[in-house]
Amino acid sequence: MKNRIMVLDSETCNILPLDKVTPGNNLPYDVGYTIIEPATDSTVLTRDFVVNEIFYGEQERMRSAYYADKLPQYFDEIEAGIRTPENFLAIMMTIAEDCKRENVVAICMHNARFDVDALNTCFEFLYGFKCRVLPNLEIWDSMKMAKTFTSSSRYRKYCESHGYMTKHKTPRPRMTAEIIYRYISKDEEFVERHTALADTEIEKEIVFKAFRTHRKMERILYPKY
Repeated sequence: MKNRIMVLDSETCNILPLDKVTPGNNLPYDVGYTIIEPATDSTVLTRDFVVNEIFYGEQERMRSAYYADKLPQYFDEIEAGIRTPENFLAIMMTIAEDCKRENVVAICMHNARFDVDALNTCFEFLYGFKCRVLPNLEIWDSMKMAKTFTSSSRYRKYCESHGYMTKHKTPRPRMTAEIIYRYISKDEEFVERHTALADTEIEKEIVFKAFRTHRKMERILYPKY
């Protein structure tokens, strides 16, 4: 069995109704992941969970979810058995078990600080004390990994020609998963679904692309502790 990576994503609501994304203010209601084997460009396992205590237990806060318009879809898919509501700790235990069984060496997220913070915040919100909830593995950031090809003049020209530049004083190419995936897939009509499992499907392609460049890459956001 070759080394494998878990590509994980979460969708969140706010604890407090703030206008901007703020660390410590995000609670995940949707957690999904795809376990991949980069050496063979293959998918090993996928899972998708609705966080019971947040999705059902924090209905007022759920109205603050950035993609609240998608919530009816969640109810329909839960009723159809497509999605599984689970308690937060049960989800974290399943993640740990899957990582151990599938020889996962790292957990990768796009803009990983956001998801790590949201998961840790959820534990503290529910149980009253701080804890790093993900398994004792390196945390990778696919945004960093993508620099193996997004640092190129080709990617910059692509972003300039399509209006995908930041609004900084000195504009930079945007690095969202949606735009990077449009670049590597050559699909300008692609729109990110912003549901956890679906988003890991495009994020895994970013990881595969980064590995295929065979270039030295920056990837570790947090080492094992």
